[in-house]
Amino acid sequence: MQATAGNRPDLRAEMNGSIGRYEDKRFDWEAFPASAGFPDLDRCQMRYIGAGGSDKVDDPTTLEPGHFTLSIVQQPPGKYAASHSHECVESFLALGGILTVGWAWGDEVLEARLGPKDMCLNAIGRPHGFRNDGDTPVYSSIMVGSKAPLPPRYVCHPRDTEAAMARAFGAAPGKTHKLQTDSEDHRHREFARHIVRYRDRKPDWHAAGFAKLAYIGEGGAPAGSYRMDLVHLPRSAGVALYERQVEDVYFVLEGVITVGWEEQGRVHEERLGPKDLVFNPPGRAHYFRNDGVTDAQFMLAVGTPKPEDVIFKAA
Repeated sequence: MQATAGNRPDLRAEMNGSIGRYEDKRFDWEAFPASAGFPDLDRCQMRYIGAGGSDKVDDPTTLEPGHFTLSIVQQPPGKYAASHSHECVESFLALGGILTVGWAWGDEVLEARLGPKDMCLNAIGRPHGFRNDGDTPVYSSIMVGSKAPLPPRYVCHPRDTEAAMARAFGAAPGKTHKLQTDSEDHRHREFARHIVRYRDRKPDWHAAGFAKLAYIGEGGAPAGSYRMDLVHLPRSAGVALYERQVEDVYFVLEGVITVGWEEQGRVHEERLGPKDLVFNPPGRAHYFRNDGVTDAQFMLAVGTPKPEDVIFKAA
């Protein structure tokens, strides 16, 4: 479906009000008050949907959340986030650099390193932290599985714990272990189920001409309050209008995609580039297409843990 010349201004305004553009965003170095006064905890946040783990819930530049929040966090070399837990799931999708994630069981910690497009889905109540052991900044997309998450519950913070132990996410000396995916230990097995490696994803090609790589939900990490797939969209491919009873979100990783909204036969389209995002609300007829010169990739996040029920059709 092509955009019409008589687009209604309200549809255009509504769609533009549901888009977060990377060039319009700014990193907030004061997003996490629990880090104030602790230089080793320095990191900044760029908010797209909701406030995530920050208390900046009144930020007028962020989109109203449905079933999850989404932000980008930049962590400088050598810095870490103290071990904490949430009452909901929280995913870390590495966008650039190498992110070390640790899960704690008492004073024992398992660690895994995530490269670009790798992901960790942190389970409800599981103490976890993350650290940048590299020499370049780490960028991660972080999604919290609640419209209004409670403040993080810190398990091992440097205000309460010796600095070296806090940096190790609460691990006692000699009790930090590298994740072993073939281990019979229940802790390794649990952690491994929540780690998604981009290199291990097998594409599910749809008749509509695009591929999905499962990240959260069937074929990926166990879903909590939302589901997520990486969509690979070849040049010239696109889907026809579809709707959901819950929100879905496109967060572009590579290339450019065209997104369209329809209302009573009228259509408005916008193009999204890397790190741009659109929030498609429940009941809104919408579609995506690749008019670019290269293939595109974007994360498709859906506000339900239930399996996909949309039957996509080629445009």
